[in-house]
Amino acid sequence: MTSRLPDIILSTILLVVSALWCWGVVATIPGAEDGSRLGARGFPLGLGLLLGGLSLIVLLQSLRPAAVEASDEEAAAAGTARGVEVWAIAATVGLLVAYAVLLEYTGFMIATALVVATAVGPVLGIWRPKLILGMSLGLSLGIYLVFGKLLGVYLPYGKLINLAF
Repeated sequence: MTSRLPDIILSTILLVVSALWCWGVVATIPGAEDGSRLGARGFPLGLGLLLGGLSLIVLLQSLRPAAVEASDEEAAAAGTARGVEVWAIAATVGLLVAYAVLLEYTGFMIATALVVATAVGPVLGIWRPKLILGMSLGLSLGIYLVFGKLLGVYLPYGKLINLAF
């Protein structure tokens, strides 16, 4: 397997996901009724188009011919880096799944604090408990104040623990 094959496969999959996303947005989210062009579907449609454009760029760059072949040492280093990337992707997906489950049961404040506290050490390399506690509580409280109180965005309350300020 060449080193560009994973990029080609992933960018093709993301291009298909982008097309399905855009189709789903146009099919399910109604347009603006006041005469403007996009209305409620503008932001999700823009995200789908952005994903499609970026995946098309990656696909086109992956299909370009390589200038120089890598040496054995560079190939070994790339293999090690690939292992680190796979671990980082798996950890990110795991944290997102845990966050989604925690949001339903504990609500936004607790779920955000727990996920940030879990991710700070491995991601940023910070292992000081007081700093981790301050960052997780500060971030969740800051987001709550800005989005929940200032902007009026709904942030979910939990089923088991209801921390409604």
